[in-house]
This record gives sequence, structure tokens and C-alpha cells, in this order.
Amino acid sequence: MTQETRDTAPLSPGDRLADVVEFFGVQATDDELRWHLPISPNVANYLGVMHGGCALAAVTAAAETWSERPVASASAQFMSRVPLGGSAEITFDIGSAGKQMTQVLAQVADAGDGSVLMRALLSLGGRRLGIDQDWVQPPDVAAPEELARRSVPDNAVPSFSTEADIRFAPYSAGDRRILCWARLAGTLASTRQGLIALADTLATGMHLSLGRKWRGASLDNTVRIAGDADCEWVLLDIETDGFHNAVGHGVVRMFTPGGELLASGNQSFAVARVAGPVEGFRL
Repeated sequence: MTQETRDTAPLSPGDRLADVVEFFGVQATDDELRWHLPISPNVANYLGVMHGGCALAAVTAAAETWSERPVASASAQFMSRVPLGGSAEITFDIGSAGKQMTQVLAQVADAGDGSVLMRALLSLGGRRLGIDQDWVQPPDVAAPEELARRSVPDNAVPSFSTEADIRFAPYSAGDRRILCWARLAGTLASTRQGLIALADTLATGMHLSLGRKWRGASLDNTVRIAGDADCEWVLLDIETDGFHNAVGHGVVRMFTPGGELLASGNQSFAVARVAGPVEGFRL
């Protein structure tokens, strides 16, 4: 195989995709563009409803399977949620499928009543040109072994949110920048889908930055894959941009322990209710 052939050959999702599909539980049907997603604890949050980041991760895992291309970016808008024990149906509409990139529209609907839960735009593919580089530098932070695992509320439902090992570096309520380490089973955190799911930790960082506890829901979530690694821990560098008219905006960058940029993302949240100060906040 010549250098030119290697550069132009489509990329493969890699051998960790099967583990990702199994973890998030997305299931194929007779139609490769229609998939089934049971809302198991691995795709639920601590309140017992569908975890938006996990749902988006499951969607990308299904798309990677039938397209045989790795996701490069995924952007979703959220409309509603389905409770733990329910199920969702994922359908894909291929917008374009070129030699290197595939653009896909995805819709996630409640399998029970057909209501739309989420719509997403996915870009899959790419090629190796030998120009890979990143300019973002990781922050200095203590190793995960030196930090305590995030605690969870006593009434939290066993779920992705409670099982993910999240360890925050020291912070003060009101800090714009919040740092934490995240780990999932094995090295799942560093997979593309692990990064997409963990990017939702941005919401917790925004709670801490505001210095107030609040309840709300994610409006959108965009994650862009910027690296490829196989590591146990992922560092999240979370920054809150601001809150305006009950909507908060933030960004997250994700790194390997060695400082390689893995992904970046941004998200907006609609705040429904503001409670007391953030002291004692756990999730």
C-alpha cells in the first residue's frame, strides 16, 4: 500500500466499538438505519431518566457500526426524556456519503408514544494526512489518585451518573474554571462515545461556577473528537461562559493524563429553578 493510498483510505471505528455498543446497550434491527435503545442504568442519570450525553453516545455507536467510520463530531438538541426502564427508537437519514466523510441526521423517539426525544447531526470519517496537531495546553492539576471521588445523593438512582468515577480538583464556588478527572469501566472513558457521554459533566462544573444549586435541562450538546488514545483516566477542563435569561453556556476540553487533547465540546442549559448556595453540592 502506497503512502497516498494510506492517506486517502477511510478510517475504521477501531476494535473498541463492540465494547461501546455493549456498554450503552444500543441494539441493531433488520434495518441498519433503525436501532433500538433500552433505557438501562448505563444510559440513565441519577434522577432515573435518559442521560442526554449517553443517548448521544449510543447514537454515534450505532452510526459507526453501519457506516464503518469513526465519528468526528456530534451535535444534538434535546426535547424530552424517557424514564429508566423505557426504550427509544433511533432512526438515521444519510445526508451525504462521500469518499471520506458521511453526514447523518439522527432522530431519537420514545418507543412508547413516538414523541421526539432528541435530534442529532453526526459527521463520520476522515483520513490521515500527517498534519495532526493541537494547540490547546492542559491545565496543571493533581493526579486522580490524590483526589476524592465525587459523592452522590442518598436518593440517587443507580445509573451512569452514579457509577462514573468523577474526581474534582480543589475549587471555590464561583470559579469560572473547574477541573476534574473521569473514569469509566476499563478504558471506556477515552473512547469517542465515552468522551461524548462524559462531556455532560460540564453541567456539574457550571453549578459550581455559578455558586448556586439549580435544576434544569440540557438544550444542546456538541462534542468534537480531537484525538485518539486508550487510557483509564480523562481530564475535563470545564469553563462556564455565562448565564443569561435562565440559559447557561459552557465549554469543556478533554485530555489524556499525558496532555493530549481528546475532545472539545460546548453545551447550553435551561435553568428551571435556582435553590440555595452550592455548598454540599454532589451531582
